[in-house]
Amino acid sequence: MGEQAATQDLDGCCGGHEIGHHVHFSEDTDEMGNTAIVVKEKQPGVKYEAHVGFLQILHWYHITVQLPLKDAGEGYVIGDKHGVYCEAVSLKVVEGGGLEVLVNMLAHKEKLLKETITLLKPSGEEVKIIVLARVLGRQKGTPMLRNGIKCYKVEHDEESEASDWQGFT
Repeated sequence: MGEQAATQDLDGCCGGHEIGHHVHFSEDTDEMGNTAIVVKEKQPGVKYEAHVGFLQILHWYHITVQLPLKDAGEGYVIGDKHGVYCEAVSLKVVEGGGLEVLVNMLAHKEKLLKETITLLKPSGEEVKIIVLARVLGRQKGTPMLRNGIKCYKVEHDEESEASDWQGFT
């Protein structure tokens, strides 16, 4: 990926460029019509799934996940276990209870993307966050991002059709 791809920093690279190519599912909306990241508790206090919706291939995202942890103020830290394409970068205790986890993630493959992040409780026990996304391929449209997700960079694939490489002669 590193040598074959050039990166470009974009401010708001995923929002509003191709109007009419948005994907929207009504069951994932709140009472005001906004799409939200859906967090499901799989094992109480130990394992969570964050369903972040549709993302676009080769785009980097900041994803803010809110975990409903009653003991969030007790000193959670980011664990060493994370994927190559997804890692937690900061934690913040939310007023009223809960923990806000900022995640950086590259949508590196099409279809279903599943990445795991580990946090550590003050006791040393692990809390796992499984980030699930549906990734659209090139030329498949631009997704409407859910609240709490921001595209901040795009990887350009040098093997794409847009390359000016003429091949071997």
